[in-house]
Amino acid sequence: MVGALWMKFREKLANAEQLYTFDTVYLVPGRAEVEPSQVDLRTRLSTNVELLVPIVSSPMDTVTEYEMAVALALHGGIGVIHRNMGIEEQVEQVKRVKEHPAIRLREAFLRLSDNCAYGLEVLRDLGVRRLPVVEQGIVKGYVDYSRLVEICKTGFELVAKALVGGRVYGVSGIEEARRAIIRGETDSVAITSRDGRFLGSLLLGDALAETVPLLDEEGRLRVAAAISPFDQERAEKLDKYVDVLVSDVAHFHNVNVLHAAKELVKRASSDFVAGNIGTYQAAVDALAMIERVNGFRVGIAGGSICTTAEVGGAYAPTLWAVASVRDALEAQGAGNIPIIADGGIRSSGDAVKALAAGASSVMLGYVLAGTEEAAAPLIALGEALYKPYRGMASRGAMAKRFAADRYTRLVKRVAEGVEGLIPYKGPVSKVLSEFIEGLKAGLGYAGARNIKELWEKAVFGLAPRKTVPSELGAQR
Repeated sequence: MVGALWMKFREKLANAEQLYTFDTVYLVPGRAEVEPSQVDLRTRLSTNVELLVPIVSSPMDTVTEYEMAVALALHGGIGVIHRNMGIEEQVEQVKRVKEHPAIRLREAFLRLSDNCAYGLEVLRDLGVRRLPVVEQGIVKGYVDYSRLVEICKTGFELVAKALVGGRVYGVSGIEEARRAIIRGETDSVAITSRDGRFLGSLLLGDALAETVPLLDEEGRLRVAAAISPFDQERAEKLDKYVDVLVSDVAHFHNVNVLHAAKELVKRASSDFVAGNIGTYQAAVDALAMIERVNGFRVGIAGGSICTTAEVGGAYAPTLWAVASVRDALEAQGAGNIPIIADGGIRSSGDAVKALAAGASSVMLGYVLAGTEEAAAPLIALGEALYKPYRGMASRGAMAKRFAADRYTRLVKRVAEGVEGLIPYKGPVSKVLSEFIEGLKAGLGYAGARNIKELWEKAVFGLAPRKTVPSELGAQR
């Protein structure tokens, strides 16, 4: 009997399943019938919300707030605003996204009290000839480069001396403003809200951009928000404005969490994305218990700053988890439910692998961290610039969440994430543009016209064993 018992545990080890990671497999090139530029990246975030590109920003408090969510939507993806803040603040962040015009605006302006030498420097840095002058949220006029040069004799004259008039456009006049810039009448205009508040400047480069924004039925930018399934009050208040509610739980396959999610979806009208899960059985149990699941967030312990694998010994790497959950959905007759691959995605190549394994979109944290729009302050160390980046299970993030959210449950007393600094990467638009082109190239190599065709055509090959690094330290 004792010997049989020991054999039982040895068999568990002997029968251990291979947990495939992004570094252990590659896509085998296939016959291509279209060029990468012809690849269609349209997909779904949830059963009722379409994406133009399969990119979702992670609800991390150093990544996604209003600015990042706007940037993602303007490029056809979607941002998930984090919940490490009070309920009213998160609702206000969502509302700001909904109120933002469907074009990129910049926090580019001068003040009456700025000296003209500074004004010239700002204009040169932005590469424009004109900028609005704003005081306390009200547009006072414009200043032109040539006029500043004319009055800037000592460099200390005030911008107020160079103030001239100019057309200010409201949110309903965005297209007219864009046409004025394209015609060469100006290279920047001030955009104001319906009540006259300055929203931002539309600059030449953004007016000429060819990105297509992700809009809802009313022509507003789409946005998602992270919630705890236990926080019914937060969910109900966000539900009035948000497109998708995204569960933000490290281990969704928990009976208490499943029961809370079951009650939440009864009251919410927005699509609900469950997660995080990492196994076939987790998907089966969630579908059996929860009346409505519009999507799954999949992957456990794969992120660059997640230490769950080291702290708790648990690991469901994103690539393996996505394939497992996709198999479960197909077996349950729920193949229409999208999967968001979350964790360990360091590059567009990793993203293509996740999509090929059955994901509909990918969630990015590390890739977007360090950009201008990332929700973290810019820090100068010597001559280099950085932005803070931390896991949502780090001590700092947990302390902030516990202070901001009275529904946070202190069920774990050990941190499962770390904190650090990321080199500053500049505007997120450049990062997204390169990432999207990489996705198109990857689908092109696989011979796929779109993501669903990628599911059918993709062939995986194992990497040579001697070159396989561990994904546990992979960047998310």
